Amino acid sequence: MKLLKNELYKFKIIEIFRSIEGEGRWVGLPVVFVRLEGCNLRCSWCDTTYSYDGKSFIELDLESIVEKVKSYGIKRVCITGGEPFFNENLHILVKKFIVEDLTVFIETNGTLWNENLENLDWSKIYITCSPKPPFYFVHKKLLPHISELKFVIDENIKLSDIFKADYINILKNDTIVLQPESNKREMIEKALTIQNDLLKVGVESRIIPQCHKVLNLP
Repeated sequence: MKLLKNELYKFKIIEIFRSIEGEGRWVGLPVVFVRLEGCNLRCSWCDTTYSYDGKSFIELDLESIVEKVKSYGIKRVCITGGEPFFNENLHILVKKFIVEDLTVFIETNGTLWNENLENLDWSKIYITCSPKPPFYFVHKKLLPHISELKFVIDENIKLSDIFKADYINILKNDTIVLQPESNKREMIEKALTIQNDLLKVGVESRIIPQCHKVLNLP
C-alpha cells in the first residue's frame, strides 16, 4: 500500500501516550493513544473537553507522530479524541499506521464518515462506535465497518436507543458494551437492567466500566 507522495501532513495532536485500553472488549491490553483535536458534539458527561477547546493541541507531521508511537514498542495504536473523523486527513494517518504494521483502533461517535477510508485494509482496523444522545445516530456508511458498539449508560438512555434496526446485525454478533457513566453505582444498576432487557430480545451484552479510571491511569 503506497502513501501519497506528499507526507508533509500536519495533525492537531492533543496528546500521545501509553496506557491500557480501559474501555470495551479489548480492556486491559497495552495501547498507545493518539488523541486528535476537535469534536462535532458536546456531550454533557464528556471527560476530555480539553480535546476540543481549540488551544490545547500541538501540530505534528506524520513522521513525528509515528516515531513517538513506535517508541513505546507496542503494536496497537488507538486514535481517539474528541472525534477522530472530525479530522479530514484521518485516512492518511490510518494508512501510515497500517504501513508501519500497527493494528489501529478508532474510537468514534459514529456521526461522521471519510470516503477515503473505504479502500484501506480493514483487517487492521477496529472501530469502536459509541453512539451519542439524543438521537444515537450512526452514519450509514460507517455501519458495515463497526467492530464494537459501546453505549454510555446515563440517566436518559433507554432500551430503544440501543435495540435499533440500524444496529441489529451488529448487536446479534455480541459486540455491544454497556459502560456505566463515570462508574456510578446507580448507572451500574441501570446497566444490569438494560442487559437483562436485551437478553429478553436475544441480545447479549457486556457491562464494562472505565477500567483505566479504576486503576487511576490516563
